[in-house]
Amino acid sequence: MSLRNRFGRGSAMVLASLAGISGLAAVTASTPRDGQAPAVAQSRTIGLVITSWRYAFVETPDYKECEGGLQPGEVAQLKASAATVQRLKAEGGTFENRGPNGETGHFSPLVVEDPLPWHELITKTGYGANLDGTQDGRATRKTCKHEKFTSAEGEKVDNQSARVLGCVMGWRDGGQIAEFYNNEIVNSQINRHLIEVSGVDDEMNDPEVQVTIYKGLGRLVRTGDNKFVPFLSQRVDPRFPKYNNHKGKGRIVNGMLITDPLPYVVFPLSSERNLGDRKMRDMTLRLKLTAEGADGILAGYDNWNHVYLTNAKRVVAELSKYSSPSLYRAFMRNADGYPDESGQCQYISAAYKVKATRAMIVHPPKGRINIAQN
Repeated sequence: MSLRNRFGRGSAMVLASLAGISGLAAVTASTPRDGQAPAVAQSRTIGLVITSWRYAFVETPDYKECEGGLQPGEVAQLKASAATVQRLKAEGGTFENRGPNGETGHFSPLVVEDPLPWHELITKTGYGANLDGTQDGRATRKTCKHEKFTSAEGEKVDNQSARVLGCVMGWRDGGQIAEFYNNEIVNSQINRHLIEVSGVDDEMNDPEVQVTIYKGLGRLVRTGDNKFVPFLSQRVDPRFPKYNNHKGKGRIVNGMLITDPLPYVVFPLSSERNLGDRKMRDMTLRLKLTAEGADGILAGYDNWNHVYLTNAKRVVAELSKYSSPSLYRAFMRNADGYPDESGQCQYISAAYKVKATRAMIVHPPKGRINIAQN
């Protein structure tokens, strides 16, 4: 008797659709012989949806990790330049028009000279991953020389973005940029990032799993005590192939998902309604798996110019207390990944603290999604 005849056409369609949902166990059974029970081979798929995304900085209440304290904003830079103040009084303009001909530092960062120095992290400890494979941060074929941090586990890690942004009020916990973006991770479908871990035989220890990152379409739902509801459906968004990346390899060690670097990943980005792409190279995950989610580090090399331009479009940098000309120069000075022909690195190592909840990832019908080439 056919599936349709036995259960009805509607039931057959429902059963068939389950094949496109991650998070269900894949089960195969051999034909029983001599009255024996069928042999069952089972591998699982773990679906995750990111619910929190923050820069991974070392932060203390008294800012002891920041030489000279937190960054001054654009108003402080203006007040420290008497000649610029006099010119604005005579010719007009705002505190942002600090260039010699009234240029703003957002779009002409190398024209504006800031009188006050940029404050960078002086701590030796930090978060991240060993992206360049060295212990001393020496220059390699794909990296520029830099100083490495030491993680809490004693590993030498790369996170030059922390040196640039770690002493800016807006990017620290409680700051405008950090909080707005983390809210948009929850509330904006543009920032719906899905992680699919397939071929899982043991969630505690598995020497080889496959990991794929997708852009999602679903909503996040919270309970009254502000916890995210796990195991809800999250649909893969088939409209933008560049956000749906090839699979990478990984492993699970003592409940920790560790991935090999994915060569090139593009995440959709909405931050304070500024839209763009987060372009990362050698992206890797270190996520502690739990019964209802995961928590850990997402690291890789960011295209720092894209990061800068996203933030240059903000309404007022002063609200987050940084100066665009100094920010641009700090990125240039600290960038450590993928140098161009002149030797200037175009990417900068970055580490993010991410949290995720388990989800049922629903794939579109076959032929409706294109996987971007890495």
